[in-house]
Amino acid sequence: MADQDKKKKRGGHRRILIGTLIVLAVLLILAGGAAFAVNHLMSSIGEIEEVELLDPESEDFETDEDAGEDSMTPEEVEWPEDVEETEASSGVTNILLIGQDTRTAGARERSDSMIIISINDDTNEVNMISIMRDLYVQIPGYSDNRINAAYQFGGASLLDEVIEKNFGVTIDYNVEIDFTGFESVIDLLGGVDITLTSTEASYFQAQGYSVTEGTNHVYGEFALVYARTRYVSTATEANDFGRTQRQRAVITSLFNAYIDVSLTTKIALLDDILELISTDMSNTEILSLLYLAQSMDLDELGSYRIPVDGSYTNQTIRGMSVLVPDLTVNRAALQEMIAGTYEE
Repeated sequence: MADQDKKKKRGGHRRILIGTLIVLAVLLILAGGAAFAVNHLMSSIGEIEEVELLDPESEDFETDEDAGEDSMTPEEVEWPEDVEETEASSGVTNILLIGQDTRTAGARERSDSMIIISINDDTNEVNMISIMRDLYVQIPGYSDNRINAAYQFGGASLLDEVIEKNFGVTIDYNVEIDFTGFESVIDLLGGVDITLTSTEASYFQAQGYSVTEGTNHVYGEFALVYARTRYVSTATEANDFGRTQRQRAVITSLFNAYIDVSLTTKIALLDDILELISTDMSNTEILSLLYLAQSMDLDELGSYRIPVDGSYTNQTIRGMSVLVPDLTVNRAALQEMIAGTYEE
């Protein structure tokens, strides 16, 4: 697989755009001079509720029909010892953005997308780190499973625990995303610029879209189709790895589009944006992040993913196609990404 891009400018469910767009838009409100919007912000954002843990006897494994015979047993996977939070995480605020496959009232599905937004107060940088949903991990209280099962079994709090147990990284806050309505948000921004490879352009042309290789100015419908597409390669990533890279590309393009619109448009978008998210941040914590964001270097967003190249194997376990990671390598990589010291 080709090398990842360190700095990038990011079925039928309307599921992508993972709420990075939302968090970054909110972080810019005060910087844009719209201080009065904070009160509206406080009253409009939903609150993440604690969920009851699933009975371990009811845990399930999301099997793949085309996975073939198992290549490993769960007992053959070797895990290193747990690690405590490292000093690399100090001075950093980590926000986990969680998107679901299906946002049905009263239902909790597996997390379709997971992106850590890491705000580094020491380096004034913001980094986006996608966690592949097929990553095979340890889930406290349950069998080893894909990481996206943790959200279904115990909500955001269990997913946070899984990330800390496996990677030694503490998640400070969570943002859950309802994807309904993102098409209109993109359209209200006047669309976004997306750069397509020749392979991507050919793929989407076959789907009936009028796009070309290179930069295309697109609107909500195509942006979401682009971001959720799994089975076509980007310039550096293939299959679901390509999907996460496309997600980050769309997020970055949306962020740039949000910066460029007028203050009036920024304010007009708030109602549409805030209806789509829930968080476990208190009002005080939100305001602290708003203040912190004013000192951040937001011209370029770091773009990464876990697992890193050469640090995992493709395996079939319990009928699931999974990525079995070298946790020692990926722990170090994730902590360096957050610290701003990662070199590919």
